[in-house]
Amino acid sequence: MNVHVDIQGSGPDLVLLHGWAMHGGVFTELIPVLAQHYRVHVVDLPGHGQSTFSTDITSIEQVMNYVAPHVPSRAIVLGWSLGGQIALLLATHKSSRALVLVSATPKFVADESWPYGMSPTVFAQFFSRLHQNIEGTVDDFLALQVRGDVHAMNTLKALRLRLLQYPPNERALQVMLCMLRDTDLRQQLPTIHLPTLLIAGEHDRITHPHATRAMLQSLPRSQYVEIKRAGHASFISHREDFLAVLNNFLATLPADNR
Repeated sequence: MNVHVDIQGSGPDLVLLHGWAMHGGVFTELIPVLAQHYRVHVVDLPGHGQSTFSTDITSIEQVMNYVAPHVPSRAIVLGWSLGGQIALLLATHKSSRALVLVSATPKFVADESWPYGMSPTVFAQFFSRLHQNIEGTVDDFLALQVRGDVHAMNTLKALRLRLLQYPPNERALQVMLCMLRDTDLRQQLPTIHLPTLLIAGEHDRITHPHATRAMLQSLPRSQYVEIKRAGHASFISHREDFLAVLNNFLATLPADNR
C-alpha cells in the first residue's frame, strides 16, 4: 500500500495528520508559513488524498502502523480530528518530540462514562446514511464542521474545494467511520508524557470543546487553548489566530538535541 507524503521546508520535523474524509491538502494555507521554520511532512491517510487503501485495514492501530514509517523520530506531530487520535497512538509507539491535538478527542461517541462525544443515535443515523448516499453524507459532515463558525461559508467553501481535489476511497470512509465509533484511547492518555497542545474551537459541533478540555486531566504535560467563534476547522477559519497559538507553543519547546 502506498502512503503519500508531501515534504516541504527545512528544520525540525513537523508532521500534519488530517481528519476523516479529507486529505493533507486541507492544510494548504498553513504549509508555506510552517515550512519557513520546519520540515513539514503532510501525510495522506490510507484511502484519502493520494494514498491507496488496503482491504486488510480494520483498526486505527493498523492505520497508525501504515503511517508510522513516514513519521521521523523526534518529530512534532499535529493531528486534526481523526488525525489527532492517530497522533495519540503514534505517541505511544514512537519517540515524538511534542503533540498538537486540534479538535481531537480520545473517544468520539458518547456513553455513560464519556458524556462529551456525539450521541450514539445521531452517529448511527450518520453511519446508516453513509451507506446510502456517500457524497451527501460527506457534504453534511463538512457543513456540520463549520456550524457556529463566524466564517462558516468561506470555511465550508474551502473544505469542499479541498475534498474535490482528491475524493476519498468509499471503503476507507466506511472503515474509518467504524474506527471513530469504536476507538477509545482514554487509558493511553496518562502514559503520554510529551508536551501537548490541545486546541479547540469554541463552537465545534463535531468534537465539543469539553471533550478536548477533558484530556487535560489525563495528559500529564498538556495545555488547552480555545479559539473563539471557531468551529471544527479553526486552522482554516481562524488561520492567523491558530498560527499564533501554535507558534507560541512551539517556541516553548526545548531545543532537540536528539
